[in-house]
Amino acid sequence: MPFAKHARSAPIAALALLAAVASHARIASPAPLDPTALLRASIDAPKSVSYVGQFETVRFSSSHAVATIVKVEHRSPEETRRWYVAPDALYGDYVIQRGTAVYEFDTKHDKVTVTHNPLLDDQVATADNFDRVLENYRAIDDGPGMIAEHPTDSIELVNKYTGERAIRVWLDAKTHLVLKKEEYHGNGAVASQTLFDDLRYTSSIPEAVFSTALPGGFSEENGTELSMPSTDIDRTIKDAGFKPYTPKDLPQGFVLTSSAVDTVPQSGASGGVRTLHLLYADGLRSISLFENSNGASADFGNFRPKSIRFEDHDASYVEEGPTTLLTWKEHGLHFALVGDLLLPELVAIAKSVVP
Repeated sequence: MPFAKHARSAPIAALALLAAVASHARIASPAPLDPTALLRASIDAPKSVSYVGQFETVRFSSSHAVATIVKVEHRSPEETRRWYVAPDALYGDYVIQRGTAVYEFDTKHDKVTVTHNPLLDDQVATADNFDRVLENYRAIDDGPGMIAEHPTDSIELVNKYTGERAIRVWLDAKTHLVLKKEEYHGNGAVASQTLFDDLRYTSSIPEAVFSTALPGGFSEENGTELSMPSTDIDRTIKDAGFKPYTPKDLPQGFVLTSSAVDTVPQSGASGGVRTLHLLYADGLRSISLFENSNGASADFGNFRPKSIRFEDHDASYVEEGPTTLLTWKEHGLHFALVGDLLLPELVAIAKSVVP
């Protein structure tokens, strides 16, 4: 019976078809993602894509959380405007970055503060820092996701010495732009989270958006004068004009990467205060040690510092998300440690600054 013959052969044909499809699927399946290559691509993403969107950043400390909502317009390669929507204290303020120049518009006090940061255009430093990340962290593919209706690739960075997860990022699967980032404390708790809730790629952004012209009634003032950090540490220390001290106890992976002598604005000090800045980093986290001999203490801004005592020193500190600022005085110098570390870790470093 022809029908019966074809009926019996149909399952065999179907199995053959399925086998062929499966074989083709194995051949056509995409190669495993290289998380290191994706991270490297994410560094250059803002230079090649333009976009408008909105993102929220939440920074967690031991006692509270602070959220900011920012509308952003970015035109590649190096023009960005960020406009604050929340909190109320920042509503309406905006920041414009053009190359190495940063303009901070304070709409409540009718002023703009201008700062020049040469590191914003230092490709050598960026490459060196990425190599340092790979020395101290393992990049692990954490699978696909979806952020602001854009497919993403998620990558974790795990500390090679402690085994702790330090950062997780979600990269746009096409442009490699960072759409979400979580930073973690040493105890595993989330220290901060930045997340795009709206994002649209476009190059049609008017030039006027990035105008740095002073609005009517605004005054302009200079911010901290930042110099290009030098890897000639000995020379920079000599330029400081006083005998500095350096920490003897640092977490594994941290090295002294650069130094600079900056003029920091200080109330009552004409022309500002010459301050030595020593930067230690492990690629992802950084520790800055500031010291000066002019009796100028750290400016906490709008933060309310808390008191702490270690050894025989009265110190002050603030915690803001992953960042802690600790200040104290000894040997006639004022010290300030700023790092993406928990307070006990920073205190341990401070104890080793002056034996």
